[in-house]
Amino acid sequence: MKPFLAAAHLAALSFTATSALAADPLPSWNEGPVKQSITAFVGKVTKEGSPDFVPPAERIATFDNDGCLWCEQPMYVQAFFVFDSIKRMASQHPEWKDQEPFASVLKGDMKAALAGGEKALVGMLMATHSGMTTEEFEKSVTDWLDTAKHPKTGKLFTEMVYQPMLELLAYLRANGFKTFIVSGGGIEFMRPWTEKVYGIPPEQVVGSSGGLKYELRDGTPVIEKVPGLVHNDDKEGKPVGIQRHIGRRPIMAFGNSDGDFQMLEWTTSGEGPRFGLIVHHDDAEREWAYDRESHVGRLDKGLDEGAKRGWTMVSMKEDWATVYATGQAFDEKLELQGVTFRVQSVSSGGESEVVLTPAGLTEVNEPIRAPIRGTITGAEVSDMNADGSPEVFVYVRPPGGEARGAFHAWSANRNKSLSEIYLPELAAEDAAMEGYEGKEEYAVVEGSFIRRFRIGGGKTRQLQYKLHAGEAGWVLKLDRKVEY
Repeated sequence: MKPFLAAAHLAALSFTATSALAADPLPSWNEGPVKQSITAFVGKVTKEGSPDFVPPAERIATFDNDGCLWCEQPMYVQAFFVFDSIKRMASQHPEWKDQEPFASVLKGDMKAALAGGEKALVGMLMATHSGMTTEEFEKSVTDWLDTAKHPKTGKLFTEMVYQPMLELLAYLRANGFKTFIVSGGGIEFMRPWTEKVYGIPPEQVVGSSGGLKYELRDGTPVIEKVPGLVHNDDKEGKPVGIQRHIGRRPIMAFGNSDGDFQMLEWTTSGEGPRFGLIVHHDDAEREWAYDRESHVGRLDKGLDEGAKRGWTMVSMKEDWATVYATGQAFDEKLELQGVTFRVQSVSSGGESEVVLTPAGLTEVNEPIRAPIRGTITGAEVSDMNADGSPEVFVYVRPPGGEARGAFHAWSANRNKSLSEIYLPELAAEDAAMEGYEGKEEYAVVEGSFIRRFRIGGGKTRQLQYKLHAGEAGWVLKLDRKVEY
């Protein structure tokens, strides 16, 4: 076969054997106008030469947090944190047992505690969110989130995040967008955990801000949280927060309540292509159904005007195939040559791992667990070296739409036990990194492991590996490099 035809043949094979990373980037979104509006917009602003092309530096997308990225019912997660903090700190404040709203919190009467409205809530926030360093507050937040669970579902609050929105965040970042949280929640409350949960680093979190003071404690510089509300990042405050912290008007904005209206209005009123989206909570069976009359996440004006303004209106009930990110988002059984592999993703406390359970090996069938960063998107079995013992490959999409893909793989040793398969770093390959632009994809095709990624000039580089025995396992060694 001529070199050109061989390259074309190999490219066709790899595309035919669709890899996990090449699959639908929004699998939890049902097919329809809503999903199409998202992908169409991203497609036109990222296509070079298009009249709607937007340079990567200007691809800013902002997301509300409560009710948009994670659950906000029956009350905001930060409110749960405030109430638990009051109970934890009560021994230091004996006066609270007779002082409202603290007395109602200590009695477990949350309705009475919130009866004082915004003034009462701000008072509780100031009492529990000040008088400590930012490091001390961060630790109190992360310690609480490690164990705090939602009263209805029993899930950790960090597991009450919306799977479709996690996919959307990753999809946008994979297409050159910089994603920000712009929330009415406390900025210091969100920053300790958003990178771990959403892939959004603390410097890309905009929120309501309290007072801060720099001082020396025993000769050590610290920043102390002090009482006072410096910026309320809600409603009209959101565009102001965006200008202060980001300095660019977003081209995409996502929210779920009237508290997000001005952010979407500000975003979509700019020149050039613009996109606004509202998540409507209308799924009482899988989550909650609420809008105009809700005391949390009220959606009234946005419900009336959103569609008129050209904003995409998401029905959680109709447009989302899945609501919450699940503890076992991936669970698949694979079989080859009499050996079965069960591949599962398991999450707990914000940490994820792949669990591989073999069956049919003659000696060791114990589960293998390996930590992962991201989401398992697929798995496949093969016998690459035709030795009668199968290999299993597990593909992972990293958080935040990182350019480089990831995978875990094992080979059965004469069908007795499993050994890990290693793939050399790209930098170790001869000239493989030249022009690298990411979006890695993997697949096993006709006895070869295929790794492909974009390079400059709109081209794709494809690396073909063969499986070889190594000193402490199995190694994939580069056999051929093709560009097309």
